[in-house]
Amino acid sequence: MVDISVSQLVNQIDQSNFTLYTEWQDTYFKIILLRSCLVPLSGKMHPQNIIYFLDHLDESFDTYLEKTKRAFSGESMEIQFFLQDDTFMWKEQNILTRGEITVSPISNILIISDTLKEILERYRGCRERMITLEKENEYLNESNVKLNIRIEKTVGIKENMEKDFYRKFLLLLNSKKQRIRELQEALDKKTTKTEYDETTDENEGSDVEDKRVQETSIKSTNIRKRKTNSQEDEQKDKSNISKRNFMRCTNFFSSENSSPEPSTSKDKSILKNADVQHITMATEQLNTSEEEPEDDLFSQ
Repeated sequence: MVDISVSQLVNQIDQSNFTLYTEWQDTYFKIILLRSCLVPLSGKMHPQNIIYFLDHLDESFDTYLEKTKRAFSGESMEIQFFLQDDTFMWKEQNILTRGEITVSPISNILIISDTLKEILERYRGCRERMITLEKENEYLNESNVKLNIRIEKTVGIKENMEKDFYRKFLLLLNSKKQRIRELQEALDKKTTKTEYDETTDENEGSDVEDKRVQETSIKSTNIRKRKTNSQEDEQKDKSNISKRNFMRCTNFFSSENSSPEPSTSKDKSILKNADVQHITMATEQLNTSEEEPEDDLFSQ
């Protein structure tokens, strides 16, 4: 299929509008100019004419053809068109001429018929494509509306979930803080000093422990000494009592011998036996009291 382009342009000579119809071939292109209430004009850009402008513009054929298509589409604002008598030309910035075609009125109705037929076929194809695009656009619009509704619902659910999670997080955080405060208060009540008050020097800790052991040993020694002293005082008291008893008995015995009184031999015998027994018991008690502290000392 022949490549065709149609555009609405302005004639810089009289500022009138005209329609430019162009058929693009491999090595040339043809144009038809349609004006209101005037005879159509047609022309052809021959290969030799193209070569002339290629040399003049110092461009390749593909570059020249591409720039010409862009100029005929009306997209480039730097290109101006001039139609006067039988000459159609286009210039860049109204200075550099990029092409020139000699045109003439179309007298053959068949040319008009073929051109119109080609235009109508192009129009039908464009119309079908436009209808298809409209349907696709309508479907996309409906899908976009549905998608927006779903997005809004999802955003609403997300916001509600975030609020719920945030509320639960605050409740959990406050309960944890309350529990920490309770534990801290309980710990403060049980401990009189924190771990930062404890000594970090091992020598100081060992010195304190040694001091405690020494104080405990001194207390135990003092208790044993007091117990031993009390036992010794008790034994001394017993020994003194026994010695006094022994001396009393001895004095009594000696006094009996020095100042005898008249008595029967039987009474003297009984008295002597009693004295001897008394002296023997006093002596044994004295010996026992002297030996007892040593045993007690070894038993401690």
